Parts: sequence; structure tokens; C-alpha cells
Amino acid sequence: MSARLLGSVAIWCVALWLLPGQSLAVTDDMEQDLWTFVDTNAEYDGTAEAGYSTADCTSPTRSIRLSLSGGGTEGHDGDTIYATRTFAANGEDQFLQLMYNVAQQTDGDSWGGQHGAADVVVTVYDADGVPLGTCIYRLACSDLHESEYWYEHMGGDAGSPCHQAGVIYIGTPDEGGEYEPGPAWRTLNVVLSRDIAVDWANVASVEVKLVLGSCFMHLDTFEVFFDDLAITPVPANVLIHPDTLNVKSGGRWITAYINLPEGFDVDDIDVATVALDGIPAVRGNVEDEGILMVKFERAAVAALIEASNPKLPVDVTLTVTGLVGGVPFEGSDTIRVIGPGKTPVPPPKSAKVAARRK
Repeated sequence: MSARLLGSVAIWCVALWLLPGQSLAVTDDMEQDLWTFVDTNAEYDGTAEAGYSTADCTSPTRSIRLSLSGGGTEGHDGDTIYATRTFAANGEDQFLQLMYNVAQQTDGDSWGGQHGAADVVVTVYDADGVPLGTCIYRLACSDLHESEYWYEHMGGDAGSPCHQAGVIYIGTPDEGGEYEPGPAWRTLNVVLSRDIAVDWANVASVEVKLVLGSCFMHLDTFEVFFDDLAITPVPANVLIHPDTLNVKSGGRWITAYINLPEGFDVDDIDVATVALDGIPAVRGNVEDEGILMVKFERAAVAALIEASNPKLPVDVTLTVTGLVGGVPFEGSDTIRVIGPGKTPVPPPKSAKVAARRK
């Protein structure tokens, strides 16, 4: 048996076609009342908007939109707008996943979007609210002039936004060394502890700031949408077989197929750390197409389910955890559990790893 990732379709109440690079998860972390929106320059002579949008989003109902447009050439552009939210820390090696879509429109007069940048800024704090460390992920930037005169309009910044030390640039620069906005939705996937060197035992909270800033716009528009954010262990796509489990039937194994997001390799999963709701994996091996297959004792899984004394038949969600390269991952699947003499009824399928059965 082998398995492959369903990378084109997600099910969330209704079918939702995924755009290139889009993740399968849909979270509630983009709800408007969870975020604080700030405009840092009231003198900006264009239009600065930081708010909530349903017009362009990856999930069915929500997206955070930051937009700068129509600024002049009088030297008091340089607006910066952002949305910020603080999350409770959940341990070392937290994984940040965020969808984003950046668009920049210029009129070709050389003023548009000079020194603009779209960033995700992550800061970690201790229990007293003292910042312990920070990291900037630059999703897009524009640097049309190399004169220090233009840098002064960014508050005296001595460096271009496309060539700043201490910033992690996402994507690939163009021939001029600029990190251009992308034409479609993309995914930011990072393990925070790899980029923020602190003692994570002291981290109590994680602040995520979504930022858009530009020096000169001059009738142009710089816009970014953010959606589908999660700070979790690395999200694994998991398929558990069989789809229907008779707690009194024979058979020795429960099998889980595991697929990881881009940037992680199932070859780096330590099988000795893999468990299904605390039941350790007996063995595992990597199949084709980047799938790890792991086996669990069927009797142990059935006993775990029966211990909760469920009223059969019932749908049960099982969670697989483990470490990939020392980083925690986690993924779940739902199966149907029946008793003796019950007719198997497959559970409803969510978006996950699909199986090709021999």
C-alpha cells in the first residue's frame, strides 16, 4: 500500500479548491477581534488601510488586509501599518504557518513603492512581558534607489529593505537583488526556535506582527493579505487505516501514513518517537512520494477506545505525534469504530493523505 497527498482539494463544510502553495489547515486565528490594527504615521498623504476583508482570502470567510496607496512626493510618505496578536507559548520548536498574498502596482514613474516591505515580525516574551528575542521574515520588498537621501524617509535607516542584516528573506530575489511581491498565495513555514536564539523554557508568549510599510507610493498601491495562521507543532497530514475498526475483530495492525509540509522530510522522522494517542509505533518505513508508514498494535488501539466506554458505532479522532529532526509534529484522522455484528459505515473524509490500496 502507498499513499499520496491530496494537494488540490480541501473540505471545510463545502469543497474549497486550494491555490498553489496553499495549506490544508483552516484556523480561527485570523478572526478580526483577536487582532490590534495600528497606523504609525497620521501625516501620510495617501490612503492607509489596516483591517479585515472577505473579498480575497484563502479561507471561506476571513482575511487580514493591509494596504497603502496614493501617496505623494512631499517627503511625508513612509507610512507603516500593522496587525498584531499575542499567542500563549506552547513549548520549544513551535512551528509558524501563515498564508500571504502580496500585490504591488506602480505607474512606472520611479516613485512608486520605493523602499516598501511586507514583513512578519515575531517577538517572544517572558512571563513579565519582557521581550527575549525577535525575528523579521521579509515576504516582499522594493528598493528602486540606492541613495542615502531616500533612506532618510525611512526614519534614517542606513540600509535598503532588500539588503538588511538580521532579516530573513522569503523567496528568491530578482536580477536586481529585490524580493518582489508574488502573484498568488504563498506559505510561510518556519520553526521559530531555529531563528530566535533564546531559552524557550522562559518563553511565556509569542507576538506575531503583520507589517506593511513604504517610503513613497505616488498614486501606486502596495497591498498584502494574510490568512490561515497557526502556531503549533509541525502540522502533519495523516491517514489511518482501516477506515472502520471493529473493536472485536481480528487483525494485528493499525497503520498510519504520514506526510509533512514543505521544508520537512519524513526521512528525518525518528520512528521511536512516533505514537498514536500515546501508543508507541512498533515499526515504520518510508514509502515512495514522501510518505512514512508506521504500524501500531491493533489490540492496544482498540483497548484505548473501549476504555472511554463509547456508544458504538462512533467516529473517533486519533492523533499521531512524533519528532522530525528534533522538532515536534502532529496530525489527526477520524475513523469509524463499530462493535460485533455492525455494518461498517465509512466516516466522512476530511482533506488529508489519500491512499492507493493494492
